[in-house]
Amino acid sequence: MSPFDLILIQPIFNVLIVIYGLLPGHDYGLALIIFTILTRLAMWPMVKRQLHQTKVMRELQPELAKIKAKAKGNKQLESRLMLELYREKGVNPFGSIGMLIVQLPIFIALFAVVKLIAENHANIAKFTYDFFESIPAIKGAIATHVDQTLFGVIDLAKHAVMPNSGDIYWPLMVLAVVAAALQFYQSKQLLPQPKEKRKLRDILKEQAAGKEVDQAEISALMTGKMVWLFPALTFLLSVYLQGALVLYLVVSSAVAIFQQARILSNDESELEKLSEKTKTKVKKAVQAEVVEKPAVAANKKKPVKKGATKAKKKRS
Repeated sequence: MSPFDLILIQPIFNVLIVIYGLLPGHDYGLALIIFTILTRLAMWPMVKRQLHQTKVMRELQPELAKIKAKAKGNKQLESRLMLELYREKGVNPFGSIGMLIVQLPIFIALFAVVKLIAENHANIAKFTYDFFESIPAIKGAIATHVDQTLFGVIDLAKHAVMPNSGDIYWPLMVLAVVAAALQFYQSKQLLPQPKEKRKLRDILKEQAAGKEVDQAEISALMTGKMVWLFPALTFLLSVYLQGALVLYLVVSSAVAIFQQARILSNDESELEKLSEKTKTKVKKAVQAEVVEKPAVAANKKKPVKKGATKAKKKRS
């Protein structure tokens, strides 16, 4: 086996085969759903950090626009000021790449696992860890052919558009549409909501006329246009992928939507609590300063006149 097989493919294969073997009825589709949910939950801390970074980056757009105006085309100055702002706010502009770096190898490995199961039953015994083979339920699953269906109805070994014949397998075509729709909602969930809904061409006309426009608003509208790209790519990919992988995309997006809603709502409440704590600290500091000033003034020594000092010296 190659290092990629040992590090990623075999562990993912065994997690999937263990879930499949232990499930009553040995449902392949349900095993994939559980595997996907567990994978997304394991990435919860990373998702939380990425969403927080995305939110902060969104809130920094007005500051970035000011920096761009201040730099006046000086790219070196603009880059330096932006990096200083990111450092001050604790933001990593490339933080969102981390999720892609983690998810892409998992998807590639899962693609290989699904292919191994579909192509040759002998691969199951070859890739399964020895200590798992001693478990009766898994041993039985290895001995029999893996039923590659979801609830015994949808054949996950097929494609929405069959490669050789070009025929459409409608259950998977519907699943591909669902995958694209969920991807759209997942992307839309993270988009900033503009205060005034204006068209991009109207804003660009104002800019061309010499009027000052909000660069953050332009950026948000352009991002809004791009949000259609990922669902389209997801649909095109899902049409030609094996059904098991389309199911993975559907469940992954569904869990991501739940995670994003939960984390973003918690993030709002955490920020509100932090704001309240900051206000309380400032209030206490102001009160302490007000109390301290009279005390300091009372403890100050009165100035001694020069004549009084000389008289004291004569007496001594």
